[in-house]
Amino acid sequence: MLIPSQVPVFRTFANCVLAASAYFSHHEFSERYKSPIHLLAKKPSTTAAKVAPLLAGSGALGELQSKQILAAYGIPVTRDFLCTSAAEAAKIAKKEFGGAAVVMKIASAEILHKSDLDLVRVGVTGPAEVRKTFDDLMAVAARRAKGAQVDGVLVCEMAEPGIECVVGVSRDELFGPVVMFGLGGVFVEVFGDVSFRVPPFDRDEAVRMIEQTVGSALLHGQRGSKPVKISALVDVLMKVQKLAMDNAATISELDINPLVVRPNGVVALDALIVREPITAE
Repeated sequence: MLIPSQVPVFRTFANCVLAASAYFSHHEFSERYKSPIHLLAKKPSTTAAKVAPLLAGSGALGELQSKQILAAYGIPVTRDFLCTSAAEAAKIAKKEFGGAAVVMKIASAEILHKSDLDLVRVGVTGPAEVRKTFDDLMAVAARRAKGAQVDGVLVCEMAEPGIECVVGVSRDELFGPVVMFGLGGVFVEVFGDVSFRVPPFDRDEAVRMIEQTVGSALLHGQRGSKPVKISALVDVLMKVQKLAMDNAATISELDINPLVVRPNGVVALDALIVREPITAE
């Protein structure tokens, strides 16, 4: 009588307890990880319309253009200026940064790993050194990245030190955009200490995403260091999620590496956005 009436029947009390436990565990999991689609804005994104010209075409964007898109979505980035001559670089360094130390790096959408090719210089000071560094970077690029289109050299502000993190977006054939978080350096490169979430997710889920990584303990302060501003990091994850969903048909890959997190906030030092290939219909 019970089975035809769809009343669960168990052979033992232990099986009954296990089944009840599995049911409540599934319910808790579903409540925690459900995608809150109702939280999303129903109207078209005005920001997506603003960045559409930058995302036209296919292939990788340069660092400057990638950061412009991040900034449009409210993600803090360094102040960068593209210079096409040594004299212009020296002028910008003095005018915009008052002669303080700057970072200089080659500007090219076709050179994705600039540090590996010695195309990033940190702590450059004074007009003479800025001019020399400009010429040196252009020469190294011509030698080590033959054939790559070089737009010039970026003169960038020197950001305050902090904990380096990585935030990214990749495209999954089944789920679409997937957001990734991890701590930079050895945590990502050696241990693969990263977490993933499929949008849409809320702020609580973004916090769990951060805490899921082993390296997240460093964010709370270790050996006398101050804890970082977790809320600012959560803000970035939420904005990256918005960026990814707004431009799901256009962006195939996004990489913010490093994203420096400090007690007073965050800032993206480098970024890469890869656009979807254009396919003939």
